[in-house]
Amino acid sequence: MKKKLTKNLPLKLLSLALAVFLWAVVVNVDDPVTSVQFSNVPVEVLHPEVVTSKGKTYQIEDETDTVRVTVRAKRSVLHSMTVSDIKASADMKEMSLGSQVPIEVSIPGFEYVEAYSSPRNLQVTIEDEAQNTFPITPTTTGSVRDGYVLGEIKADPEKVRVNGPKSIIDQIDKVVAEVDVTGLAEDTTLQSKLVFYDAEGKTIDNTLLTLQDLRDENDVSVQVEVRNTKRLQLEFDTSSIRTADGYIFTGIATEPTEVQVSGSSDVLEDLDKIEIPASALNIQNLNSKEEVVVDITPYLPDGVELIDKNAGAVVVTIGIEEEGSRTLEMPTGSIVVNNLQEGLRYSYVSGSNLEIKVQGDQELLDSLELGEGSLSINLVTYREPGEYDVPVEVRLPEGCSLAEDVVIKVRLEQVENEESE
Repeated sequence: MKKKLTKNLPLKLLSLALAVFLWAVVVNVDDPVTSVQFSNVPVEVLHPEVVTSKGKTYQIEDETDTVRVTVRAKRSVLHSMTVSDIKASADMKEMSLGSQVPIEVSIPGFEYVEAYSSPRNLQVTIEDEAQNTFPITPTTTGSVRDGYVLGEIKADPEKVRVNGPKSIIDQIDKVVAEVDVTGLAEDTTLQSKLVFYDAEGKTIDNTLLTLQDLRDENDVSVQVEVRNTKRLQLEFDTSSIRTADGYIFTGIATEPTEVQVSGSSDVLEDLDKIEIPASALNIQNLNSKEEVVVDITPYLPDGVELIDKNAGAVVVTIGIEEEGSRTLEMPTGSIVVNNLQEGLRYSYVSGSNLEIKVQGDQELLDSLELGEGSLSINLVTYREPGEYDVPVEVRLPEGCSLAEDVVIKVRLEQVENEESE
């Protein structure tokens, strides 16, 4: 038996060696060592306190916070490897030249020949750290539901303390929390994200900033007040208006006659007018029509605000007439035009209203109204284009007469041929 095992021993050993060699060749051909590049591998910064403990901060330059990693390993190993398996780190303790930190690559759990990054170093800029506190400005986009207006908007918190590189902190001009109020019809609290702006209105990258007392830039809420709206008539107390002897007060006209206000539904529900006290029109010894401007803002009920802040200035026209006379304003459109010459057209040069001063018994004047057809002009003698002062004929009831002639300036123009056709 022993002779059989040792018989031709050199030949058998040679055969075994040849088999091992062939096996190694086959394995290497089927699973060769090769190289693969993996992109966008994140670089973890180790021991940042080396910088931050000295009151400094660092900023990664040239987008070196992600790198390409080349791995040499067997094909079967590379086939099962992903970016998440690769660990790239830069230890701030190894920083050289004040700006370069070597990047080390490891791939735990895998057998590989070598692995290295490109670039080989993390590029950083070291600078002073700064801190500042900024008010948070709440802003809105969109529009609330019809019939409502925005009331007070308030950010919570109202300010934020920010740490970061001094060069970035110094750029911050405004911190904004923006919310969309489209369609809102009631008070609402909305979450918002902080956005940082420089003096030119450009956004600032806040990735290197640390927000104190906030989890992140999304940890801000904006309280939005939504108010009802309503149109209210203006009611003036005129009891303190006094005229000179021989004159009478004929009433007031206001511009505007009503204002739009906002407030809670409870406040506006039973409100239909704004009452302005007599002290606002305490005017004595009037002998002619007078215009005064009254600020109605102090007389708004509690909880009520003007939607248009400029609408608080109301023009009040106080009508004053001599006893036994009355001035009526009639629209020029009510004038009947007679005997307009063919080929001419007319227009009025003066305003849209015509003042007519009438005298007579005061009781009759108080009820006087000029009906349709009461005013007319006769253009029979005006045959050429031009501007003319034309008398206005006024039909008045018995017991009344014109205190002064009424004249209106009329412009006559030639009608173009194509228009006359």
